[in-house]
Amino acid sequence: MVRSSIFCLALLGVLACEEAPLAPLADPLEVYYPLELNQPTYFQVDSVILVRAVGGVRYDSSSTEARETLVETFVGGDGSTYYRGERWERRNESAPFQFKQTFTVHRDGSSLVRSEDNLTFTKLVSPLREGVNWDGNRGFDDSRQVFVGGELLDVYEGWNYRYLNTDTAVDLRTGLQVDSVVVVRQADVTDNLVEYRVAYEWYAPGIGLVERFVDARHSQCINTQSNCDELSWDEKADKGYIIRQTFLRRD
Repeated sequence: MVRSSIFCLALLGVLACEEAPLAPLADPLEVYYPLELNQPTYFQVDSVILVRAVGGVRYDSSSTEARETLVETFVGGDGSTYYRGERWERRNESAPFQFKQTFTVHRDGSSLVRSEDNLTFTKLVSPLREGVNWDGNRGFDDSRQVFVGGELLDVYEGWNYRYLNTDTAVDLRTGLQVDSVVVVRQADVTDNLVEYRVAYEWYAPGIGLVERFVDARHSQCINTQSNCDELSWDEKADKGYIIRQTFLRRD
């Protein structure tokens, strides 16, 4: 709906008034997830994957730079406009970027939806208000297991998305200070004898995603040792992964 205001002019002693249209309010979803073509966004991605090895579990760590760009639009079968994006990665600044995957983003009514790796996630919803919650994994069976480090892992089961904060300042580990972010808690902290899980994302106005974190680990320690509750997750986890993706810059 286009808003309008009334302004008046004193002309030849006569008060004349007329309505002047105002620009429509910005869509909050597109403010926190800009849908702009050919605007690359760069991230630092640090990951740890647990791999079974002789004598225990090995933590394989890696660090990459990722570049994501929305490259084109198309109209889907549902009549919605979809943005197709590409993700490229490289090991260091001197290495060339290599294609990693394609993804799509689109608006579904009051939701912002992203699909990748045959999974569809509802990333943001309106209204952007603290306490609002939604099923962000409704686009797939969240009990499905994924391969991580040669093991099957039920990463997404039990996730419940909600806004923890819609205006908080953060310092990113890359050194960038962000005055205001929306905090989306995707999975609450689960910490018991057999699993540890937490997941969240931060979004900043005019930028989009500035931080993504997932820690999903499982343990069978309870079946093999009696002191499992005394061990840290670094000691007792036998499968899983940790990933942190942090905003670097936009071109």
